[in-house]
Amino acid sequence: MEIYGVNIIGALLGAIGFMAVGFVWYGPLFGKKWMALNGFTEESFKDANMAATMGKGFANALVTAAILALILTKLEAGALTSALLKSFILWLGFSATTQMLAHIWERQKFELTALNLGNQLVGFLVAGAIISFFI
Repeated sequence: MEIYGVNIIGALLGAIGFMAVGFVWYGPLFGKKWMALNGFTEESFKDANMAATMGKGFANALVTAAILALILTKLEAGALTSALLKSFILWLGFSATTQMLAHIWERQKFELTALNLGNQLVGFLVAGAIISFFI
């Protein structure tokens, strides 16, 4: 099934890939570091509605994966290496520059910005790789 030439299954799996990267990135890999850089504690999350938070996160990942799929499809990036290169360029041009604004204007610690940049880069590459199999 396709919408605007985009394979819906590919976009959904790409979004799941984005979320999986985030779970690992902000969990076992860098969770404690991320919490410390943000000034969070375990107590900070006691009253959090994690279902709503995860729902919003998935909606965000789905929009990103769908647009990534649309662009990769239009660029005919069906080969894995082509999809990875184009995903990197899209990350650099849109995600990385936007994320850097938090460091530039909000004075976010660069270490936190770099941590978030890494998550987004790996997410774009994983999603792009998944999507490439559906082009």
